[in-house]
Amino acid sequence: MTYFLLPIRLSRLCRRNVLSIPFLLFFFIFQAFAQDDFKPKLGLIDRASLEMNAYPGDSTAEAVFLYDYGKVTFSYDNLRGLMMTTNIWVRVKILKESALERASVDIPYYMGSSYKDQEWVEDLKGYTYNLENNQIVRTELEKKAIRREKTSDTQTTVKFNLPNAKKGSIIEYSYSRVSPMSVRHEPEIWTFQGAVPRKWSEYNIIIPGFLDYKMTMGGYIPLDIHKQEPLNVSVGHSTYDGPGLSYRFVIKDVPAFVNEPFITTASDYVSKINFELASINVPGEMKKNFSQTWDNVERTLDEATWFGGELRKSGFLKDMRDEIAAKSTDPLERMNLAYRHIQERMKWDGYSGLFAAGGIKKAYDNRKGNACDINLMLTVLLRELDLECDPVLLSTRAHGYLHQEIPMLESFNYVIAHVKIGEKAYFLDASESFAKPGLLPERALNGVGRIIPKKGKGRFLEIIPADSQSKLEMITANIVPEDGTIKGSYSISYGGYEALDWRSKYGAEGDNVFHDDLKKAVPEWNIQKVAIQNKAEDFKGTVNVTCQFEMEDENASPAVFYFNPVLAGRWTKNPLKAKERIYPIDLGTGISASFIGNFTLPDGYALEEMPKAEIIVLPDKGGKFSYQVRQVGNVIQVNSTIIVSRTRFLSEEYADLKEFFERVVQKHAQPLVIKKKNI
Repeated sequence: MTYFLLPIRLSRLCRRNVLSIPFLLFFFIFQAFAQDDFKPKLGLIDRASLEMNAYPGDSTAEAVFLYDYGKVTFSYDNLRGLMMTTNIWVRVKILKESALERASVDIPYYMGSSYKDQEWVEDLKGYTYNLENNQIVRTELEKKAIRREKTSDTQTTVKFNLPNAKKGSIIEYSYSRVSPMSVRHEPEIWTFQGAVPRKWSEYNIIIPGFLDYKMTMGGYIPLDIHKQEPLNVSVGHSTYDGPGLSYRFVIKDVPAFVNEPFITTASDYVSKINFELASINVPGEMKKNFSQTWDNVERTLDEATWFGGELRKSGFLKDMRDEIAAKSTDPLERMNLAYRHIQERMKWDGYSGLFAAGGIKKAYDNRKGNACDINLMLTVLLRELDLECDPVLLSTRAHGYLHQEIPMLESFNYVIAHVKIGEKAYFLDASESFAKPGLLPERALNGVGRIIPKKGKGRFLEIIPADSQSKLEMITANIVPEDGTIKGSYSISYGGYEALDWRSKYGAEGDNVFHDDLKKAVPEWNIQKVAIQNKAEDFKGTVNVTCQFEMEDENASPAVFYFNPVLAGRWTKNPLKAKERIYPIDLGTGISASFIGNFTLPDGYALEEMPKAEIIVLPDKGGKFSYQVRQVGNVIQVNSTIIVSRTRFLSEEYADLKEFFERVVQKHAQPLVIKKKNI
């Protein structure tokens, strides 16, 4: 049994479940799971793959990667110094015409101003395979069909179309991209998973001992082969030659990544390997460190004119500070006044980022800026009012989950403010025109953020929304079976994120816009007297809508009347469709949806059968669904309450949550039967 030292620091980063091994002497025993190896030859294809009409692992797939291969090696060039070469080899079976676009390939590479700062692509080969007259016909990519186009000031792209590609073809290409380490000192992220299945995805890298990389592995599909072995690495220069390590990673039969409901962004879930250069330590030369600490990141921010420099600019806000200070000495009231002032004055331009590009004073004067502009000026104003307020950096849901173990400024793309008053803390984002203080937009609800205090060290804060998607709907109506009509009043109260969503859509519009949308949402209703209260007066309160309605069932008879009592807020489909799920569920916010119905029957009518009451509870207090129908006198009372208090569920809890939603849909679809009593 052989043990050897690992110069790469290895961590496995899965969504919410992170294992990190920093600065560790890590011993690893080669382990290859039960797995047949696969080493094809470029330019040769098997008949069975060509004859395949559908991929057995996914009959819906438009294409399948039969082979997806990458290899990274290092070398030394006398003119350019250290070089990194990335070899790519792709073999794809085209199963549907919709996948023919994969025969058009673009390979971008960097072109700097000096030849020492330029990448290049070499050894490009391509083939298309078809079955013609029961014979395998190979068509080779001609050199004259390869184009190079300058696609930006610093980027050139190699473009080509693989010839004779059609439904049923197999396309194949390989190339090498050579990169000076001055241009690209880290291998690109290797993803084992994509939009279509991959029968075999393999990544190899040979690392000289003087290069120290941190490697992170993300996703939810385990490796089938994970092999490493020591070897002598020759890069072409005696100073750099010496011991190193070779790695091989393989996943076979990789399913297509499905963008399922309730996720953040695909990059948080696909299986992948990422590298970060920690240091270069050449024998006899000074060691150069690249890896950052959180202290480095915070120092960079503090010294940056576009961040720390902006936090030290307050003169343009002194008049507003004095005006607010004269109105109140209460810290909470001061916070609310400052928040409302910035919120009403500023218009968000739709951009995130960490840069106050033109400066917060310019943004304030122009009454428009990005989220960083707006929330940095809010932070400055609150500090001027003697409140403990600091910026918080985070990664939005679309940007990806923030890994606390990897100190990188690039991990962040958004700024909010954090205020502490006594023992209570508030997260503020004044870029949302209709949000109450403490209600962050859903884009900012991504687990954690890092606070950058005015004094002392930064730290991570968990961001848990205090509000949910809250909605209460009520109907009070009379049922007239002889006419087949239901006539009465309807009201709905939007709270929390439901209120924010409603106000964001209708708050600046005329009431008629919502009236029209309401009528489209329930076309079977004849709606009259729509009234809206607290449209945008008090963001802390609910939006309340009332109306009168009438609906008619043309198939009803005086003797028997069928109707679904959940006339509003009915769940008609389960948002969770997949049979199984390997990814966790991230709802973003909790759910609170209630319906109360009171239906008055004329004398001589009653429910034929009383439905059974139902209560369903999710494990670990994750949620509760209750449904009850009863008759009191001549009034049918219906109560439905859906509460999901947790926002994140593990994949192991998927079946429970899916069943929970399914029971809601089933119960909401259950009709009631009203019959005329025999007197």
